[in-house]
Amino acid sequence: MRTGKRTRNIRLKELKAIYLDELRRRCFARMQEALQKRVMLPAELESAVWDYYRKTSPSLQEFYSRYTPEWEHFYDAELLPTSDFLPFLRQMQTAFRKRYVLAELNVPYYIERMEQTARQGTEQKAVQELFLDKWHSLLTAKEFDYQYHHIASLCEDFLLLNSGKGMKTASNLIGSRIKWLLFNHPELYRQVMPYEKAMEENRHIRELVRVLDKRSQGKKRFDALSGIAKEQFVRRSTQSDIEGITLGNDLNHLLPIEYCYLAEERLRPVFMQRYVEKRLQVFDSRSQEDRSTLQTGKKKVSGQGPFVVCLDTSGSMEGKREQLAKSALLAIAKLTETTHRKCYVINFSEETSHLLINDLYTDLPMLVEFLNQRFGGGTNMEEAVDEAVRMTTQNGWHGSDIVMISDFEMPPASDRLMSQVAHLKRKGTSFYALVFGTRPEQDYLNLCERVWNMEVP
Repeated sequence: MRTGKRTRNIRLKELKAIYLDELRRRCFARMQEALQKRVMLPAELESAVWDYYRKTSPSLQEFYSRYTPEWEHFYDAELLPTSDFLPFLRQMQTAFRKRYVLAELNVPYYIERMEQTARQGTEQKAVQELFLDKWHSLLTAKEFDYQYHHIASLCEDFLLLNSGKGMKTASNLIGSRIKWLLFNHPELYRQVMPYEKAMEENRHIRELVRVLDKRSQGKKRFDALSGIAKEQFVRRSTQSDIEGITLGNDLNHLLPIEYCYLAEERLRPVFMQRYVEKRLQVFDSRSQEDRSTLQTGKKKVSGQGPFVVCLDTSGSMEGKREQLAKSALLAIAKLTETTHRKCYVINFSEETSHLLINDLYTDLPMLVEFLNQRFGGGTNMEEAVDEAVRMTTQNGWHGSDIVMISDFEMPPASDRLMSQVAHLKRKGTSFYALVFGTRPEQDYLNLCERVWNMEVP
C-alpha cells in the first residue's frame, strides 16, 4: 500500500500563494523610493498588485497540471508489488530516457540490480524504494523549477517590473505622481505629459498653487457636498441574534474554518484576498437601528469647499495659451490629494460643460479626457461664472476658491452677477484669475484677490 511519505510537494493553492508573495515582494522592493516620497500610496500599490494577480493567476493551473500524468504514473508505481516492479522498469525505459539524462536517473542500473537480487526479496524491495525516492526527488525538482520559472516570468511581465514595456522604468514612476495615477492608461499619460512639464516650469502656476495650498492649511469645515446627513445609532447584534451564515469581512464573526487560513502562513494570502473581496464565511446576525435618536448635522471633514475652475476653451485660447491653461487646471487638480478638497471644473466657450473630481486617483483619466476637448468657438464668461456662483450657493461651498482662466476679452459682467459675487466673497469665497489677454475686461479682474498675467508672446 502507498505510505503517503512521498507526496506532491506544492498544491495549486499553495502555488498561488507563493506567486502572490513573490509578486508583492518584488513590487514593494522596486517601488520603495516612490512609496517613501508618497508618489504612490501603499494601498494603491497593493491594489495594482492584486489586479494583476487576479488577471494572471489562472495561468498557474496549466503550469501546475503539466506534470500530472507523470505524477499519476509515479503513484501507480508506488502501489506495485516488488514482483511487478521489474517489468514496469523494463517497459518504461524509453519514457524515462526521454525525460531524464542517464546521470540523473540510470534506469538500466536499477534494472540490473533488481535482476541480481531477484531471489532476495528484502534487498529487491530496498532497490525499489531507492528508485522511487530518486524519481520522486527528480520529479519534484523538475516541477518546482518549471513552476517557479513561470512565476518569475509573470512577475517580469508586470508593467511595474518590466523595463521594456509600458512606463519603461520604475524610476520614471518614482518622480511623477501623475504618471503613477495614469499607470493603467499610458496612452493618456502621453497626452498629459506636456501639461505636466509646463505646470512644473511656469512660475505663475507654481505661485497660484502655493496660494491655494496655503489657504487650505489648517482649515476645518463642514463637507458641503454631503448636505444634511443623518447620524443613525445602531444596536449591534449579539450572539443570540445569529440567523445563519453569510459572506463578508467582519473579523468578529468569522467561522472557525476561516481562522485556519489565517493561521497557515502559505494560505494567508488566500485569506487576505477573500477579506478584501468580502467573501469570508461569517455568522449572519441582525442589527437593529434605533430611529428614535436620529439627529441632523453635517459631516465634518478636513479642508474647505472645492476648487472651482472656470476654464476658457474658446478659439482665442488655442495654441500656447491652451497648453498653459490646461497645465494650470492639472496643477489645481493635483491639490485635491494634499488638501482633501474636491475640484469642480467648468469648461466654457459658447456653451459650458462640467466635471466634478472627487478623488484624483480614480478620476484622473476622466479629467485627462476632459482636458482633451478641442478649443474653439466664442466666449461666454458670464455663464461660466454664473454656474460657479450657483453651485457655490446651492451646495454651501462658501469656503471655495474660484479660479478663472481666460483672456477676459469679453463684455463686462452684469450688475446681477457682480452683486452675487460680492455676496459670496463676504461669506469667505475667494476669486483668482490667470489672465492671457492683452485687453482683459477689468470687471472680472476687480473681483479677484490675486491676478497673474500669463500672456505669452
